[in-house]
Amino acid sequence: MTSFEEIEQGRAKAGITRKALYQAAGVNKETWRRTVQGTTLPNTRTLNKLKAALDRLVQQKDRNNGSA
Repeated sequence: MTSFEEIEQGRAKAGITRKALYQAAGVNKETWRRTVQGTTLPNTRTLNKLKAALDRLVQQKDRNNGSA
């Protein structure tokens, strides 16, 4: 399983904003904020949604950069 820290590192490396990621994943802004602050731990479902959204956004970004 992918951890929140790994997702956050991948997001930053890909140059994707936090807002774009949590919106693409359908994760509530407050859930994201509390997770970033360390006041809550994301459940497996949330992690899976974030990972899937990150993968989609990275693929989309790669396609857009390849056609430029």
